[in-house]
Amino acid sequence: MFIFAHVFLGALIGLGFWHLFGDRRALLPGIFGAVLPDIIDKSFALLLPGIFGSGRMLGHTLLSVSLTFIAGFFLLRYHRTLIIVAIACGVLSHQILDAMWTLPAAWYFPFMGPFPVTIIQDYVWRYFLLEISTPSEWIFGIGSLVIVAGGFRPVEVHRETLLTLRHITTARDMTALLLGLMGLYLLVYGLATASGAFFAPTYDPVTAVMAGCVALSGALVLVKMAWNARYSNGESPSYIGVQNSDADLNKGISLKKANGPGGIRTPDIRVRSPALCPS
Repeated sequence: MFIFAHVFLGALIGLGFWHLFGDRRALLPGIFGAVLPDIIDKSFALLLPGIFGSGRMLGHTLLSVSLTFIAGFFLLRYHRTLIIVAIACGVLSHQILDAMWTLPAAWYFPFMGPFPVTIIQDYVWRYFLLEISTPSEWIFGIGSLVIVAGGFRPVEVHRETLLTLRHITTARDMTALLLGLMGLYLLVYGLATASGAFFAPTYDPVTAVMAGCVALSGALVLVKMAWNARYSNGESPSYIGVQNSDADLNKGISLKKANGPGGIRTPDIRVRSPALCPS
């Protein structure tokens, strides 16, 4: 599967950690872990294509993901951080989307002998052309951008932002619609054991089903995020982008603008009181 499908699933994993454990910092590590196997293996494939071939070797093994999980649980126990665990989950998601069980010699390395090496002429250039010509990659890329942009908007009421509640919510709605349509299409196409789907012409049926499930999951998450942004009163922990609700943020900015530079200064605090939240 191509890079932005991995990035998008990594973003969903990071959101899951954020929602379950209240740690905003897990979002980017989830994305980083989801692309880490390609960063490792395709770097070697680019430098030494005659030796490492198409680049599914060290970073795509169960050994690598197991070592990452061990390191993550060690840091969780002694340093109380989930960052490495989030990276490990991203690495595992990458290997699942790449259907590594179909390459047992690589996935179970070193227990089944040496790595299989597949030499593809002009591999990096071919990969790039396939990447930019696959419609699903553009949609997954947009979805990833919407999640990250919504997750790291400024949260202080004294700092203005170009990304307002309306902008973020509209982007989530439109992206959820695109992901939902694409996900249903790929899921049906894959279950029909057909190849050459419009959104992902190079995907085999199994990969199309996995991509469809990822797209549908992302659509549901974005719909939930948009719903929370519209109707949350700021009292529940939110994984929609800020610790307080987006409605609270916009309310605080509006109050400061209304006061003006010569008026009463709005205290430099986050708006958390339910009384200030729009009903």
